[in-house]
Amino acid sequence: MGMFDFLKTILETREMHSITSLRTHYYKKNYKIVKQAVLDYASSNKLDVQNVDDKHGELYFQAKNFHIIASIVQVTPVETAVDFKVQYYSLIGWNRPLKDIKKFYAYLDQTLPFKGTSLHP
Repeated sequence: MGMFDFLKTILETREMHSITSLRTHYYKKNYKIVKQAVLDYASSNKLDVQNVDDKHGELYFQAKNFHIIASIVQVTPVETAVDFKVQYYSLIGWNRPLKDIKKFYAYLDQTLPFKGTSLHP
């Protein structure tokens, strides 16, 4: 993690991210079960669901000073990938986007059968 990473207001996960905790997570469940787990986390953390797009596998959550976009892709019938994009509406992020992504992934790792990270580079 670089010296100025804690200042970022936008952070996004991807398959081969340089920060290993921000790599795509894979779960041994289908799309519907993973989507429900993501929605359960959002409702328990008072995130307002603005949009659910099943065609593209994206869920948009809004909070007071940030939003989260969750991308869910079913790779095989029993393997689903989850990525996040978090954006804070401030000049300095104070590492909040990274903390939010880690909390989201920690919840999903406990709730769903975790398969691994960055499995399809």
